[in-house]
Amino acid sequence: MDEFLATMSKEDSLTYELSMLYKQWGYKEYRMAKFEEYSFYSDNRDFLSSKGILAFNNSDGRLMALKPDITLSIVKNAKLTQALTKLYYNESVFRMSDSSMDYKEIKQTGVEVLGKVDDYLVTEVVNLAAKSLKKIDKDFVLSVSHMAFIPSLLTELSISENAKKDIIRCIKGKNIHDLRSICEKCGVPADKTELLSKLAGINGKTDDVIPELCALACNDEMKKACDELNFLAASLRKNPLSDRLYIDLSVLNNTEYYNGIIFQGYVEKAPSAVLSGGRYDKLAGKLRENTQAIGFAVYLDNLNLYYKKKREFDSDILILFDSADKSESLLSLVESFVDKGFSVRVEHTIPEGYKAKTVYSFENGALREVAAC
Repeated sequence: MDEFLATMSKEDSLTYELSMLYKQWGYKEYRMAKFEEYSFYSDNRDFLSSKGILAFNNSDGRLMALKPDITLSIVKNAKLTQALTKLYYNESVFRMSDSSMDYKEIKQTGVEVLGKVDDYLVTEVVNLAAKSLKKIDKDFVLSVSHMAFIPSLLTELSISENAKKDIIRCIKGKNIHDLRSICEKCGVPADKTELLSKLAGINGKTDDVIPELCALACNDEMKKACDELNFLAASLRKNPLSDRLYIDLSVLNNTEYYNGIIFQGYVEKAPSAVLSGGRYDKLAGKLRENTQAIGFAVYLDNLNLYYKKKREFDSDILILFDSADKSESLLSLVESFVDKGFSVRVEHTIPEGYKAKTVYSFENGALREVAAC
């Protein structure tokens, strides 16, 4: 199996490996069978990571969209029962690039769980996120946050929504200086400014910073969040991947959709997050009454660039033949090599830059070994 995966691109091998991982944990594959109407995504535009939506007219005149997101469609269309709905997917989304402003296809794999979400289930999904990152690179970090801390504190402040957005922007960018300036300008009490600054600066391994974080909890939402984070840390303490989990409250998502534990995953060679997820009861409840949900997506589109596989040979065997040679035995010879597990390419001439372990010339119904390329 390892030899088989070695012949695949990073993106393709990960798609296979992650699918097997999710199946082992009892998740079923979900396949999107139809397009959604443009209005469905437009109505939930704030949930989308990219605001652009690529649209087209259906044959009946309806305005449809190439999916910019998978989670929305799963929450809307998945069959729900009294049991948990545990799904994984391998799909493409179409989003506008921030750099070029052009639309591009982004391949994703991920998991979504719909139903009654409890502390164990949160731990399972976070664990799967960590395992997914390890499949990409053993050198990874999973940054975990909780939506109860910063947002609940901001709701206590008598400042404008724009000011709150500016504060969140500063926290995401870890810009404590500007955060303090905005708070001072808006008349935020000094103790609240200090608390926001301390929360924004918390970043470290779970066992190191959770006690510090809980000591700062000043309302019921924060205290409940501490209980959830403590359960997560205790459940994963004996897990060898727990050393890669960090608490970082600068990880924030849209408060209208997300609640509870959220997270982002990073690997050594990628300049930005390759995994993002968390609990989104607010979105799930909006689309499906009394439904809770948690999940994550792994972004596969650029991993081939960051993790280029260096293959010594393009194939085990290269067979060169002349079209004028009408021997009917060539196909049987190729089949015999393939049946033995060799990779084979048949060509008229050696392709530019092509490398094969063994090169044969097919002449008069027989193979003759020639110098390898």
